[in-house]
Amino acid sequence: MAKVSIAMLEKAAQVPSPEGTGDVESYALFDGPNQPIHLIVHRLRPGSSFKLVGENSDLALFVWKGSIEVGGATLTAKSSAIVEHGASLRVRAGEAGTDLLAFGVSKMDEQAPRGRHVHILPSERVPRTESLGGSDGVGGALHADARCPTCNVWLHENSYVMADKETAVHSHSEDEVIFVHSGSVRLGNRVYGPGTALAVAANTKYGFFRAGRSWVRQFPGLFSDLHIR
Repeated sequence: MAKVSIAMLEKAAQVPSPEGTGDVESYALFDGPNQPIHLIVHRLRPGSSFKLVGENSDLALFVWKGSIEVGGATLTAKSSAIVEHGASLRVRAGEAGTDLLAFGVSKMDEQAPRGRHVHILPSERVPRTESLGGSDGVGGALHADARCPTCNVWLHENSYVMADKETAVHSHSEDEVIFVHSGSVRLGNRVYGPGTALAVAANTKYGFFRAGRSWVRQFPGLFSDLHIR
């Protein structure tokens, strides 16, 4: 995988959708064998449904637009769910349909746990702050931090209230995928809007983008060196 790869939903290839009912379209932003983290965007029309299975790895789901019904609960935008390896989840789109992000790893660690559980986190229950690390105008929401004993998902949402807020140069010990769900990011002289995904290889130093609003990002693995201050 290149140190930094960019994919846009408008140019993404359509891939087969999970078995279900109704009108469902699925698009792969990252799904190649050399891409450690895969990202599929599922677009479900109102009332459509399908079953997602943690077949090869844990799945991290993020409701980008609209809402879904799962297990008798309604998850609105910015809600999330974790489908552990070996588990499955029946998803039904709400009255307005939904755009659902599904993150997974291309190759599961053989030593990783197989929990066969499903974790559902409505948006209103997600821990949020408007001053991440003491920085005014930089917000954060922690959906999953890999501390669960039966899954290895890390899912984090960032928001930048002030436009052209520059991130400090940093790196992570694991691969990551960043998805712009609103606003925009600036990479060099080019601006990328919603539906753009960035894959950043482990130990790659970056601080090259400025955010207009928000993104959500996902890492696999347990992070002993990554924390929210």
